[in-house]
Amino acid sequence: MGTRPAEWRDAAMDAEHFDVLFRRHYAALLRLGVVMLGSREAAEDAVQDAFVALHRHWSSLDDPEAAEAYLRSAVLNRCRSWVRRQVTQRTPRPLMLVHEHQESPEDTMVGRDEVGSVVALMRTLARRQREVLACRYVLELSVAETGRLLQISEGSVKAHTHRGLQALQQRIEMS
Repeated sequence: MGTRPAEWRDAAMDAEHFDVLFRRHYAALLRLGVVMLGSREAAEDAVQDAFVALHRHWSSLDDPEAAEAYLRSAVLNRCRSWVRRQVTQRTPRPLMLVHEHQESPEDTMVGRDEVGSVVALMRTLARRQREVLACRYVLELSVAETGRLLQISEGSVKAHTHRGLQALQQRIEMS
């Protein structure tokens, strides 16, 4: 019985690393997409497209540790593109919610109403405020990580966070 060639071992390690990356980050990236797009189906497409693109270019990836940041950027860019297409087509976007664990039917309905309201209100914020709030509170990124992802300064992240939270609070009080 012979040993496997080195490229087979590397491919197996790459596949395992990719699988772990998918299992760890898919749900958070999906939540980000839902907040950005208001549609679970569109968010699933954006996240899946990002993973497919990463898989396609995995062998040319210089630093596998950069894969997570690449995925977040890719999902955000796909969300932006989707929104631009929707604006030009003027297609209404239904709001869908992401739930990671099972709840009772009563809790699910209350949770969906509350989360749906917040998602709907977030969709009314300016694009940059919505992106910053999604990164900070959905992906739980630090100010520095959010700035790097969105390619803005940490001061801008803080300003957009503050303004976005104020605007969101006003909208919640009015509803």
